[in-house]
Amino acid sequence: MERRKEVRLEHIAEEVGVSIVTVSNALKGKKGVSEELRGVIRETAKRMGYRTEKGKQRKAYLIGVVVAERYVKAFPSFYMDVYRQAAQELTKQGGMSVLEVVNEEQEEQWYDSAIFTGAEVDGIILIGEMNRKYIRTLRKNCRVPLVCVDCYDLCQDTDYVITDNYGGMARLTELLLEAGYENLVFVGMPEASGNVMDRYLGYCREIEKRGKKPWLEKVFSLSSEETSKGAAAEEIRDRLPEQLPEVFLCESDSCAKRLMELLSREGIRVPEDVGITGFGHGYSRIQEEIKLTTYENDEKALAYICVHTLMKRLEGRKKGMGVRVVEGRVVRGDTVERIRRQKDPEETDSADSGENVRKEKREPITAKTSGRRRGSR
Repeated sequence: MERRKEVRLEHIAEEVGVSIVTVSNALKGKKGVSEELRGVIRETAKRMGYRTEKGKQRKAYLIGVVVAERYVKAFPSFYMDVYRQAAQELTKQGGMSVLEVVNEEQEEQWYDSAIFTGAEVDGIILIGEMNRKYIRTLRKNCRVPLVCVDCYDLCQDTDYVITDNYGGMARLTELLLEAGYENLVFVGMPEASGNVMDRYLGYCREIEKRGKKPWLEKVFSLSSEETSKGAAAEEIRDRLPEQLPEVFLCESDSCAKRLMELLSREGIRVPEDVGITGFGHGYSRIQEEIKLTTYENDEKALAYICVHTLMKRLEGRKKGMGVRVVEGRVVRGDTVERIRRQKDPEETDSADSGENVRKEKREPITAKTSGRRRGSR
């Protein structure tokens, strides 16, 4: 038989004619596989050259991944992107993953967190914020190494790998203040999650550093389905500040996209009348010709670090080491006038490039005056 350059669990499973889980259990000596079949699988693995870089037989770890159903339903889903990246990295390491999607009812019944039925996992990766009691019960019942991605707690023997929500929003706010913007409004609900709260606190830090008080205005609270209805625009108008800020700092890219759609219905132009920033880089473009100014999280780095952290735990090379923050980067788009990206020559002429920064003061625009302007056209 011709030897493969890189033999993986699925190759062995295909050769023997069994599932990947069966191959994983057989190579780890776990129950549920007959001795005869176990021998066939091990012999096949040896013949195909399934070995580690050091020449030893590679352990075929089975990793359980837990994601809340609300994150799976979201589009675009940052956490599902992280899962896909993590699954790919696990495959490179000779292991495999099994996904468990937890619905709201299961999450609330934290005292009965039985998951991964029929699969004995070696470790768990939990992606996204979930009920804290659920996570602690899961950790206690499973008794395997646990790495939490983009959520954190106080358990000392658990690893937490998180995005830089606090520092990222602080950097984005600092960039706007340095560009001369003074009237900024954070859009979101800080109490909704720890991640949004961290972003709000990062925004507050930069505002307070300049001797000002942050202005929390919960402008956006409609779902993406509601924004498509005609009544939504009328409802959001009542929530807008009487005097619009210079820039809305939205807690997420999806929030920025929906807010921009609603402002557009009111005749408020972005970035001419008001600027908008997002967070997370879920949308590369919020309209055909408009790229969102945002803070981009690095899902590849997040997935890579969480997988290799868990591998070290499984191999006994490290214990839980608390919280590790994965930094991202500011992405300059077209939705904030003074910090616009520099477009390619094909997109615009030099007169509209990012080098020509407009810094003149304008009269403040309100939702009411914008409506009158729209009507006069």
